[in-house]
Amino acid sequence: MMFRLADQPDNLFFRRILQREPLTAPYLRSIETTLYFSHLPKITSDTEGTTIPLRRITRSSRPKPAPAKLPSPAPPAGDESSESIPAFNYGRFTFDYAVNFAGLSISLEQTQGLYHYRRAIGSWVREANISSSNGRMLIHPVEPLYVPDAVTDFLEIRFEEIMIEPNGKTVLFLTFPIEIGVFIDSKGKADVIDVFTFKPPKYSLYGASNRGVITRWHQSKVYYYPPQVKNYEDGVLRLTIENSSGDWVYVSRVILYEKGMYVYYDDQVVSMAAEMTIVNRETADVTGVDRPLHEDMTRSLRMYRPRRTTSFANIPGAVIDTTFTMDSGLI
Repeated sequence: MMFRLADQPDNLFFRRILQREPLTAPYLRSIETTLYFSHLPKITSDTEGTTIPLRRITRSSRPKPAPAKLPSPAPPAGDESSESIPAFNYGRFTFDYAVNFAGLSISLEQTQGLYHYRRAIGSWVREANISSSNGRMLIHPVEPLYVPDAVTDFLEIRFEEIMIEPNGKTVLFLTFPIEIGVFIDSKGKADVIDVFTFKPPKYSLYGASNRGVITRWHQSKVYYYPPQVKNYEDGVLRLTIENSSGDWVYVSRVILYEKGMYVYYDDQVVSMAAEMTIVNRETADVTGVDRPLHEDMTRSLRMYRPRRTTSFANIPGAVIDTTFTMDSGLI
């Protein structure tokens, strides 16, 4: 709809408004004080012939906009406040330390010159006798590959499919399952006495039955920030994905080799880090990185021992040091 000045066509102020021309300082100052015209013009519609009278506008009559309110940041969907999530204590303890946490109990009692270790989580109980005059008990998160037994060297994490641009790079965060190891340390030597978990393990097969690997299987959401999790059930994996190919590539899983798993912990979180380099739409190299999620984290004792790899990774050249080559698909 086009408008024109009906009564005062030579009124420069309204002409500039209607023609959307910039107003100079004198006109702006007139707006800031009082706009008063003894003979107010009228605006007539070209299309309808309707006359619309203009009213006098003063500072007091102008509507005042409501103050802008910034939305308060809401916690990510599915996450709980860190204050409401109970945290498990990892670290080094004397033999008189006892644990009673979320259905888990751990104790060391001295009887007849020996220490009797007992751990119970539900109906799952582990007991052992220890002879030590000056030992310490270490409770650390470990590589999640030892419950119910050392079945495999590989952890598979599945997540929602991501489409990565050619020669693109992204950093995302995933969760991984936690297993907890109990070590006895004396005279600078530590050995594991127990491994348990709050999450029953699941296993899968990556690749074909004649040339694949058995994996500990875990499902994760995708995060672009470190999520808040229960530090006795899930850890946080920082995964850097780089697409070195010239094509768009879809990714929905990553396979980690135990030799490249470096587990860190603090009072609130357990973490690992890895890098994934995409070669083509079907192949990627995944390398474990010895790096904590943030400063002031402690590295856990490692459970890794060279073993099992030959029989379970029968893909020639699939494992080189801490790198595993995923050549059976990325989705």
